[in-house]
Amino acid sequence: MVYDESMAAGYDRGRRLRTGDLDTWMAAARPYLPGAGGWILDLGAGTGRFGPALAGATGATVVAQEPSAAMRAVCRANCPGLPIVGGTAQAMPFRDHAFDAVWASQVIHHITDLTAFAASLRRVLRPGGHLLLRGGFGPPDELPLFRWFPEAWATGAVAASLAEIGDVLAAAGLTQIDHVRVQQMSAASPDELLDKVRARSLSHLAALPDAVFQRGLRAMERDTRTGAVPHHLTEHLDLVVFRAVPRS
Repeated sequence: MVYDESMAAGYDRGRRLRTGDLDTWMAAARPYLPGAGGWILDLGAGTGRFGPALAGATGATVVAQEPSAAMRAVCRANCPGLPIVGGTAQAMPFRDHAFDAVWASQVIHHITDLTAFAASLRRVLRPGGHLLLRGGFGPPDELPLFRWFPEAWATGAVAASLAEIGDVLAAAGLTQIDHVRVQQMSAASPDELLDKVRARSLSHLAALPDAVFQRGLRAMERDTRTGAVPHHLTEHLDLVVFRAVPRS
């Protein structure tokens, strides 16, 4: 999916995380991230949700990569001083063994060639370095929005299973070493969740035909009016960690 300027603005509005949730993610990730003097790649950085948090939690140098020019423009505005480049996950534009860790948040479903991604990843990671995949690999009922938009899941919310992803990465020399479930807040109120949905900031919602999206939105608005939407909505996502096995 190509994010244009309007989609980038919607993403920035609808996908922001609360400070408490960012802190929770950094606490889960910290054991696998380098400290001061290390290098972290924020792959598929979007509008810059995680770059400053990664730098603040570790003291490492963070470099962002994002294929969408519109998303990069928003990221530069949000995160002055964060280096960001273009390029795809299948051909990362960095020297060999440039990074101690690669952070990839909700990126994997955008990657069309997992084998090329794994090879590129193995090349830019230092031996013993870590890939940290953040995403939703559980059943759809763990993510509140799919209650109203089941078609989004059916049409590819998860392009490959975690087992399939793990097999491809293992073939490239990356071994899974941890899998943590992390709870975060989707929204503090039904109205906030509605605002996020109207922004169509999730690529799965943006990809739906307009008629299908509007049908789900109307159902969600109806449930909000009748009090059927919980006041606080939480969701569980996954942090899956892989280690680049040193070659003998």
